[in-house]
Amino acid sequence: MAFLREVTTRSPYDVASHGIVLSAAKNYSKVADAFFKPSVSPTLQLRTIALAEQKGLSVDHLLMVDKHAQKLSQRGADWKLRNELIAMDGTFEEINAHGAKRVKEIEGEKPKEPGMRLSRPENGTQTLTLTTEERKLADLLKDLDANRDESKPRQQGLHDAFWDLIEGRDSIVTKQYRGVISLGLPESAEIFDDPTNADEKLVAVSDGTLMTGAEFVNANMEGLLGDKLYVGLFHPTKGPVNLYEARFASDKQRTLAMAENLVFPWPDCNVPADRCQAHHLEAHKNGGQTTPENLTMLCKYHNGINDDDGTGKRGKMTRHRGKIRLQQPGGKLIGNTHQVGQMGAMNLI
Repeated sequence: MAFLREVTTRSPYDVASHGIVLSAAKNYSKVADAFFKPSVSPTLQLRTIALAEQKGLSVDHLLMVDKHAQKLSQRGADWKLRNELIAMDGTFEEINAHGAKRVKEIEGEKPKEPGMRLSRPENGTQTLTLTTEERKLADLLKDLDANRDESKPRQQGLHDAFWDLIEGRDSIVTKQYRGVISLGLPESAEIFDDPTNADEKLVAVSDGTLMTGAEFVNANMEGLLGDKLYVGLFHPTKGPVNLYEARFASDKQRTLAMAENLVFPWPDCNVPADRCQAHHLEAHKNGGQTTPENLTMLCKYHNGINDDDGTGKRGKMTRHRGKIRLQQPGGKLIGNTHQVGQMGAMNLI
């Protein structure tokens, strides 16, 4: 508990700077907030913390307890479960199993909500996870099985049959590159002047993916890039160049911000700019203007926790020497190392 108290005063990146794996530092920060932030059950909260200190429970044990408590939606139920699990005697595995059982008893069995999730693009591939009605998926699987190439392994055959269905002649899906593409002037000249070498060039897109120069040229020739071409001007130290006075970012300003950071610039985040919100680096409430230099793209979650006033431990996005960085409370600047994020407009200058 003493360790977690110390963690509450630091950002995960500060914690990681002491030789702790960043993913672990983020988990420690999350559980520290859960145990020490104001709650609706302050008396039970204090009693539970004191009990955990008395028993000398490890951070891993507290992480496990909080994992179960976080799943409860009823007001105050999370602290009741934390207290119950911390008071319980037994091995880690026994208490973990009891926690899972109690969550089911309290919350009941909840069916998964229909939806679709995408993993972070990596080495040219990406994973799609689809949750939908079992009958629809069973029917789809039958269609794919009936049309797959049986000479290939089943998984590969299903994959190919799926894309044959999606991209087939009667498909309603039309490919359109509606995102923003960052391409430096020298690189664009090389690609269009000598298309034979275009395969060797990589172009980054604001949907978080990469395409080869040849794919870019072909998409342009097929009219998939639209009928308009916008050129953004970027200064090496000031960032996007153009000035407007408005509360909300215009389409041009959003396009400039997306071209600058094709993937949201908060370290370790992988949300592509297409799915991000326009964010004022200097908060509008603090006098920040809606100008390209004061704008970037942030995902909904990090836009909400960004430390606009510089009084918290999360840190805030700032522009340093023209590029967007996360400034920690201690002053250290960190950027996003995502491959596509590293290919934005400011890195092409």
